[in-house]
Amino acid sequence: MRSLAPWMTQLDERILEQLASDGASTSWEVGFELIGTVSPGRVTERCKVLVDAELVEREKREIGFGRVETYWSITTWGRLYLSEEVDPGLDVPEPGPRPPHATRPGEWAGF
Repeated sequence: MRSLAPWMTQLDERILEQLASDGASTSWEVGFELIGTVSPGRVTERCKVLVDAELVEREKREIGFGRVETYWSITTWGRLYLSEEVDPGLDVPEPGPRPPHATRPGEWAGF
């Protein structure tokens, strides 16, 4: 059984397995293929965390008329995790904290 790092969810493992079997996919494609049908927004949210952990990489592809679509693909680290050769809590960097520009200052929060 693979060990999950404290920041990982069961969905992360399912996303990695899906990307390993299907190759580069959009959030919609991954969510549609997963059992229980997961929303594309939730897949995108978890893929961003997996990108920070270097288990997944993001690729933008132009689909025409100036529109761009995001594709997610599994990295070598992600494949090593699936084959139980690395522990994401030890060998792969954990996702960083929220950047300062994405948090509210204390005076906005009322304390």
